[in-house]
Amino acid sequence: MTYLVIDVGGTFTKYAIMDAAGNFIDKGKITTVKEGSSAFVSSLYNLYLNYPNIDGIAIASAGVIDSDRGVMYNGGSLDFIKNLPIVALLSECCQVPVTIENDAKCAALAELWKGSFSDCQNAIAMIIGTAVGGAIIIDRKIVKGKNLLAGEFSYILTDSSDSLNLEKNFAINGGLPALIEACAKRKNLVPEQVTGELIFKWANKGDENILDCLRDYAHLLATQIVNLHFVINPERIAIGGGVSEQPLLLDFINEEVSKLIKNYPFSVAKPEIVNCQFHNDANLIGALFHYQRLTGNYNNDEARK
Repeated sequence: MTYLVIDVGGTFTKYAIMDAAGNFIDKGKITTVKEGSSAFVSSLYNLYLNYPNIDGIAIASAGVIDSDRGVMYNGGSLDFIKNLPIVALLSECCQVPVTIENDAKCAALAELWKGSFSDCQNAIAMIIGTAVGGAIIIDRKIVKGKNLLAGEFSYILTDSSDSLNLEKNFAINGGLPALIEACAKRKNLVPEQVTGELIFKWANKGDENILDCLRDYAHLLATQIVNLHFVINPERIAIGGGVSEQPLLLDFINEEVSKLIKNYPFSVAKPEIVNCQFHNDANLIGALFHYQRLTGNYNNDEARK
């Protein structure tokens, strides 16, 4: 069996044809259509028309997603999406089963299927991007919460002395743009002149100003990781997003977490913190795993081939 798997992003929509074991048969991307909900759905239908013999469609997208009902309550940066019943719409026109799940939760599901969480019952994924996505896994299932807010780490407040200020949240302070802005300021540049790749190029060459920024950023992430450690106490915490491909950041996060843990006046177990394994393919792999679970098509023997 083969599946069309789609990862809707704010700029590009990636897609792949995959088999039940998660192997990639074909890959591509299109510019994400933003001219309204109808045009958006049509763009996904047009992808299907290129592969009419697939057995199902699995979608990952930013935003608050009701995966059981197949509704996009919003689309993250795609602000034209509101209460869009995308599964019903695509199922009707494509005549194949369709599923959808939040992209950060799909990244966590990829790790659960065959990555960093494959041997875990309870785990946390923290996905660093423009904001901070995430997922909490208990008994190998994504925890959604009553209002689908569980794991929406972006909304965590980071300053109790100014908690009515909406800019004092984890999305703004913990997302990659915050690191870029801090490094740009240290280098007397504007943020548009700085990229994540450039930051780590400077850091790996020993630029002390950039290393200070990275350590401050790692401390911010570490603080929330320790908070989550005390709330959930998972077996493992994995850091995802493009920035997670940089070993130096994971080293700094682990160092900062160790400092925080050692600061307690009693013995506290340090959380195990690792990188996510699938990087750019994580959302696609996790979307397929979600599809298989939700439709009852998950075959453990076939999936592990």
